Amino acid sequence: MLNGATQAAITKIDVLFPECKGIKSYEELSQQAKAFIKKVEKEIRVRVTLVGTGPDTWEIVDRRNI
Repeated sequence: MLNGATQAAITKIDVLFPECKGIKSYEELSQQAKAFIKKVEKEIRVRVTLVGTGPDTWEIVDRRNI
């Protein structure tokens, strides 16, 4: 892909899935949240590498090194 997205970020996952608030590890996310992320990846055909899990800067799941 020329000039296309290579990564995506999802914010406010804690609003859709309150049990995910403040989580910093992908493995700790609920199964519903993981399914949602996989669905988004399938639809947009780009890997979701950052997932915001709360309002603070450090409340984020970083999947770039996985």
